[in-house]
Amino acid sequence: MWERGAAGQKELRASIPVQAGPLRAVVGQAAGDRVKLDLSDRFAALAGEITGSSVQDDGTVITHIRIDGEPQGTLTVQENKALGFFLGQLYFDAHPVAFEFRPSGSGLMATRHALSDLLCSMLNQNLDGIEAAGLPPLDKVKAQAALKSEEEAKAKNKLIQEAKPGGTTAIGLSVLDASISEGNSGTKSLSVTVKLSKSDRTKTISATYATQDGTATAGSDYTAASGTVTFAPGTTTRTVSVPISGDITLEANESFLLLLSNPVNAVIADGSATCTISNDEATPSNVPLLNSLPGAVAVAYLDMDGQVVTGTQWLNGGTINAGAISTTYTQAQMTEIWRRSAEDYAPFQINVTTDEAAYLAAPSNRRIRCVITPDNEWYGAYGGVAYINSFTWTGDTPCWVFSDQLSNTARYIAEACSHEIGHTLGLLHDGRSSPAEGYYEGHGTGETGWAPIMGVGYYQLLVQWSRGEYLSANNKEDDLAMITTNNGFGYRGDQQPGTPAGAPALVASGTSVSGSGIIETGSDADTFAFTTTGGTVSLTALGDATSQNLDVLAEILDAAGNVLAASNPDTLTDATVSTSLAAGTYFIRVSGVGRGDPLATGYTDYGSLGQYSISGTVP
Repeated sequence: MWERGAAGQKELRASIPVQAGPLRAVVGQAAGDRVKLDLSDRFAALAGEITGSSVQDDGTVITHIRIDGEPQGTLTVQENKALGFFLGQLYFDAHPVAFEFRPSGSGLMATRHALSDLLCSMLNQNLDGIEAAGLPPLDKVKAQAALKSEEEAKAKNKLIQEAKPGGTTAIGLSVLDASISEGNSGTKSLSVTVKLSKSDRTKTISATYATQDGTATAGSDYTAASGTVTFAPGTTTRTVSVPISGDITLEANESFLLLLSNPVNAVIADGSATCTISNDEATPSNVPLLNSLPGAVAVAYLDMDGQVVTGTQWLNGGTINAGAISTTYTQAQMTEIWRRSAEDYAPFQINVTTDEAAYLAAPSNRRIRCVITPDNEWYGAYGGVAYINSFTWTGDTPCWVFSDQLSNTARYIAEACSHEIGHTLGLLHDGRSSPAEGYYEGHGTGETGWAPIMGVGYYQLLVQWSRGEYLSANNKEDDLAMITTNNGFGYRGDQQPGTPAGAPALVASGTSVSGSGIIETGSDADTFAFTTTGGTVSLTALGDATSQNLDVLAEILDAAGNVLAASNPDTLTDATVSTSLAAGTYFIRVSGVGRGDPLATGYTDYGSLGQYSISGTVP
C-alpha cells in the first residue's frame, strides 16, 4: 500500500484507512454475482465473483469472493451486526502476504500482514532422538500421502493447461465436494458447486452432469439427477441441485458421486465430486463430559465426536466432513487429552470442556471449537491449524488438530490443542533466530526438560507459556498478558492468601492432611494452616498428576511468616518438605519457581503456573 509523500515519492505503509461501504455491501450477495471494490485511491481496486455466502447459527454472515488478478486471491468478509463484528481477510494464491480489514472509526483499516501472522499451522515435526527418549515418532504416512496427492494434482493441472491459439490456456471445469445432513422426512436440496478456473467474457461454457451411486442409493437416499450446467460469458460459478431423502434410520454417513462430462469451450479439470449425506440421528457418544471451570463465560471446546464444517473461512467456505476420534479412542485417552489441555489453561477464567452444550451456551465471540479429527487431507500434513485471534470472532470458525499426524498419541494431541487454541487467542509461534527455526522444541531433560507451548511441546515434560526468555528467542510477546487482556477474560480469582493471615486449614483425617489449589499468576503464593502436637511434619506438594506446568516451591512458615524449612529439588518439579516442629500452629506455602539459567537449560518462573495438591502427615 502506498500514498504520495511530501516530495511526491511513494511511501509504503503497513496500514491505511479505507472505505467501509464497498466491503459491507458485498455481505450476503449471491454466488455468481460480480463485484468491484474500490476501497481507496491508495489501495488497488478489487474485482471478482461471489463464490458463496452462508449464515451461521448466531447470525454471522460469511461471504467469499474470488478476486481476479495475478496472483488471484480469496476475500472473505464476516459480519454480525447484532454483535458489532466485522472482519475482512484477503489471501493470495501461493503468496506470503495477506491483508486484513477491521473497523476503525467510520471506516476500515487495511493492514498488510505476513500470511503466517493470520493463519498458523503446527508443522509435523520429526526430530532426531525422539524414540530414544521413549516417545513415539510422529507419523510420516499422511505427509507422504499428501505430497503424492499434491504431485498428482500438479501433473493433472499440467495436462489440462493445453495451449490455445493466441497463447492462452484452456479453461478448467471442476466440481466441488458437498455435504448435507439428511433430515428426518421429506426432501432437502443439496447444492453442488461447479466452477471454472477463470472466466471467458465472450463464450458460453457448458458440461453435462449426472449422479452415480456409491454407498448412497438413488431412489432411497437421494433422487438421481442429470442435465447440463451452463456458464454465461463472464461467470465462473454455478450450482447443481440434488434432492436428498430424509429418514430416521440410525446409519453411517453415505455418499454418491456427481460426474461432469462433455465439456464445451473448456476441459475437465476435476470432474468428480463426492456428495456426502450425513446421518443426523442421535448416537450415543463415547466422549466423557468434562469441564475445567463450569459457568465461565469463555469456553474452549475440544470436539472429539466429529463435525461437519461448512461456510466458514476454511476451504473458502467449502464443506469439511471431519471424522471423530471418539469411535476409536478410549475414554481414558480422551480424558487425558482434556486434562493436559485444561492444565495449560488452569490459571485463566476459561472453561476447557468436552461438552458441546457448554460451548453452544457461551457467547459466540467468547468461545472456540477445536476439532480433533484424523481427517487432515483437505489441509495437508500438519499437526493442526488455526486463524489468529479467531477466539473473538462471531460464528463458528473452528481451529483444528489432526490426530493421525500426531501418532494418535494423547499427549501430542493435547499439546497441539493448547497450541492451536493459543493461536486463536492471538499468540504467534515461539521459535529461534539462531539457528533460524519457526518452532522451538525446548531444552533440558527429565522432569525439568522445558519447552514453550507456542513452540513444539511434544517432547518435553514441562511445557509452559513464554515471553521468549530463552537463548535466541525470536518472539518476545507476553503470552499471559495477551491471553488475559485481548479476549474478554482474565485470570481466575485467587482462592488462597499468600500469608498466614486468614489462611484456611488443611483438611485433616487423623495425622493425614490434604489440600489443593491453583497458582494463577507469577506473584501468587497459596498458604494453608496446620496444627501439630509436636514432632516431624512431612508435607508434599505435587503439580497436576497428568501434565504439570508448575515447578513447586514448598515452604513451612511460622505465624510471623518466617521460613522454617523449604524444598525445591533441582531436577524435580514436585517438592517434599520435612522438619521437626514443637507443638503449635504452622503454615505451608506453595508457589511457582524457575530453575537455573534460562539461556542454557533452565527457565524463569514466568510460566510456572497451574494446579497442585498437598498431602502428608502432621503428628
